[in-house]
Amino acid sequence: MGRMWAVVVAGVAVVSVVGPGAASADVDGGETSAVAGAPVRMAGSAWFAGGGVPVCGSSTAKTCDGQVHVGGVSSNWWQCVELAQRFYARRGWHKGIFAGVGVASQIYAKATALGMARQPNGKVLDLVPGDMIVMNRTGQAGHVVVVESVTANKDGTRSVMTVGQNSKVVRNAMRWHGGVLDSFWADYSVAGAVRSPQNIGILAYGGGVAEYEQVVNGGGVHAIGSRLLSVTSTGEAFGGPVVHRRPGGVVGRIVDAAVTPSAGGYWLVSSTGQVFAYGDAKPYQVEVAGEVTAIGALPDGGYLLLGADGRVFGKGVARREPEGFSGSFVDIEVTETGEGYWLLTSAGQIYPYGDAEPRWYGNATTFDKAIVAMSRTPSGKGYVMVDKSGHVFAFGDAKHLGDLPPGLPEATDIAYSPAGDGYTIITKSGIQRSFGNAPASAVTAGFTGMF
Repeated sequence: MGRMWAVVVAGVAVVSVVGPGAASADVDGGETSAVAGAPVRMAGSAWFAGGGVPVCGSSTAKTCDGQVHVGGVSSNWWQCVELAQRFYARRGWHKGIFAGVGVASQIYAKATALGMARQPNGKVLDLVPGDMIVMNRTGQAGHVVVVESVTANKDGTRSVMTVGQNSKVVRNAMRWHGGVLDSFWADYSVAGAVRSPQNIGILAYGGGVAEYEQVVNGGGVHAIGSRLLSVTSTGEAFGGPVVHRRPGGVVGRIVDAAVTPSAGGYWLVSSTGQVFAYGDAKPYQVEVAGEVTAIGALPDGGYLLLGADGRVFGKGVARREPEGFSGSFVDIEVTETGEGYWLLTSAGQIYPYGDAEPRWYGNATTFDKAIVAMSRTPSGKGYVMVDKSGHVFAFGDAKHLGDLPPGLPEATDIAYSPAGDGYTIITKSGIQRSFGNAPASAVTAGFTGMF
């Protein structure tokens, strides 16, 4: 996690890590203090069935809630590696520092030398509370967390609750399926799990279903002024501000739509990257590669296209390929400035870029079926997601106002109200349900394809 510093602890040279700057989601953000002990982020009695250790905030104090640090750096004793070392020492699974470990990623790389067993991501066959999960990031030092609990989800996957130090959020959940652990931070990939032979565990858990369900949607539902634009996979559109004619020459299917800043027009995009413009929307050429799943409108009248593999295409867009994701990328939301965007996977992972990075508010981890869409709030300080079952997950300043009732067809899209007071969900068959004061509209009968 960021810069590396060398210090001497108990006569041994140790390299540890200081968290990165505000561009990353894992900065502690606590005040440093050399007096009265480090701030307590979570008491040891609050996790691992009361048998944990205190999770401490950033500080140069040598004690925290009566415990002396184990490892650390002169500018901040309380690092992610330090928590793992102190927890393992407290449990009697290891004594003192992890020899030869300078950064979090080395816990996995040097597991054998530490006398521990490791399971590579993709082949994590069982986990027990107390295991360590090590995360990597290209060019960075990584992160380590301790497993607190493992619970089953309705789709056969598992939710793994973890506890970590030197992080904005102390507890982070991970999804575990088919031997794969999903990263809970954008651009971090999971190296694998590490276990001390002294940790006999309580239970062993299978890793759940092998893959997330495939997401196959139409154009969905979109707020357009005070109305709703609904679009099918064959290019039919209802509720827009202009007379709509189904586009000709569509290759593949229509997968998404985006509304212009004026709400006087919109674009439709196909799975092969074709863009069709209506009203005051202006088309231009964007070169794409692979399957396209979504389109996001820019405030200058342009747009970005999202590929199923997480690549974003548009004028002046850097070709960034996300790390550590599962499922496929299904949606994009552009920030109000146009200087950033959030990407969503069918595994409920949010990948923020640009000025969206400090506004990462969490991933979905307890969904019943694959996540299909997201929508940001008007403030840009929150977002909602919806899964195939119609369950809604709200983050930041977004409000959870209800889910689709059982028995309806699969949900395919969600649109937050421009007024910020509700959202609308649409199903594959065009049924709409609005929550809060979000608008609703009837979809014309006799459409073709799916929404």
